[in-house]
Amino acid sequence: VLAGYLFDVPIRGTHAHSYVQSFTGIEDLKDRILVGADGKEYDFVTIVLEIRGQLGFNHTNEGELASFIAYAQAFPRGFMALVDTYDTLKSGVPNFICVALGLFRIGYKPIGVRLDSGDLSYLSKGSRRMLTAIGERTDPNLSKCTILASNEINRAVLTSLGLQGHEIDAFGIGTHLV
Repeated sequence: VLAGYLFDVPIRGTHAHSYVQSFTGIEDLKDRILVGADGKEYDFVTIVLEIRGQLGFNHTNEGELASFIAYAQAFPRGFMALVDTYDTLKSGVPNFICVALGLFRIGYKPIGVRLDSGDLSYLSKGSRRMLTAIGERTDPNLSKCTILASNEINRAVLTSLGLQGHEIDAFGIGTHLV
C-alpha cells in the first residue's frame, strides 16, 4: 500500500472474510441506492433481489449477499467478491452473479471473484461453468469475469494447479512473495 501511495501504483483488492461475516441479512444495508454509470440513481437492492428471484438463487446466504451489495455500492468499478466465506458454489458464486448482473444492468463492469480456500482447481472450474452458463442466458460479459485465487499460493500450489487444470485467471501471491 505504501509503494502504491509513494509511486502512484494502482492498488486493487477485495474485501475480507470478516467483512462478509459482518452482515447478517439485507436489513443490514443502510442504503438501497447506487448511482449508475449514466448518473441516475437506481434502487440497487431491488434490482439485485429481482435478479436473484429470476435465477432461483433464493437459498444463498443473505448476509453474504448483503455484503456483496454493500461492497458493490462502495466500489462499483472495482467489484471483486470473495466468494468462499460460506459455500463457494452454492452461495458465493450465485450471490456474485446476482450483484454482477445488477452492475451490468446499470452500466458497470464487475471484475470477478476471488477464491481463498478449498480445492482451487475444482472451485475455479465450477465457478467458470456457472459464470459461462448463466452468462449465455443473461449477459455474455459475465463469462468474462476474472477468477482470482489467493491463499498461500506458492510454487508447489501453482505446479499442482497446472497438473490438475484450472480456470484461474490471476493469482494473489502474498505471504510467499517475499
